[in-house]
Amino acid sequence: MEFPHIGEHCSVTTCHRLDFLPMKCDSCAAILCKDHIKYDEHQCPLAHRKNVQVPICPLCNQAVPLQHRDQPPDHAVSDHIDRHCKSDPAMKKRRKIYSNKCSFNSCKQREAIQVNCDKCLKTFCLKHRFPDDHKCAGFENTGRVMNLAGAAALERMKKANVNVTNKNSSSDSKPTNDDDDEESIALAIKLSLNQTTQEENDFLLAKALQESEQEEARARRSTGITTKG
Repeated sequence: MEFPHIGEHCSVTTCHRLDFLPMKCDSCAAILCKDHIKYDEHQCPLAHRKNVQVPICPLCNQAVPLQHRDQPPDHAVSDHIDRHCKSDPAMKKRRKIYSNKCSFNSCKQREAIQVNCDKCLKTFCLKHRFPDDHKCAGFENTGRVMNLAGAAALERMKKANVNVTNKNSSSDSKPTNDDDDEESIALAIKLSLNQTTQEENDFLLAKALQESEQEEARARRSTGITTKG
């Protein structure tokens, strides 16, 4: 004869045994029979709360303290490897992930994501990302603001100028005969005319800045038209 009003059923779904002397798990508070009272037997989801063992890092063999009582040990070890582990594999992994070095003088901080200043377009850490924090001097220390499109245009101009200079240098390095003096002189004059001067660099920068400002003006006009529509 069963007495369903006496005792309680085991919380394990595959059991549900009616136990006249039920027990409560001291971690998850589930009602259990004597066969499932142990943490492993009922797969207690909060068993780590009672686990007083300190996990050990498998890479550096150092004890890893838990940040709080409810933190799973594997999470603590993973966080330790990502941030604090001094082993060679962990440090190589961090160098690969945190590859964006701060451009601020004396700062050695690296970030996992690239953070660029809107004015000088240099890469900085989160601490120095604002212009006032890294004493921003503008694009290439000109005091001017340059957007990405303008910087790309300037870079293309510089590369084109370098390619022309390299081609001329390569042509000038070819051996010539004594009878080709006039051709050598003409080539030297051509090379001297194609060499990059400070004035040409200033012109390229000014042109890129102008292109940047024109693009910003077009963007503002486009935004104004969209807003009115």
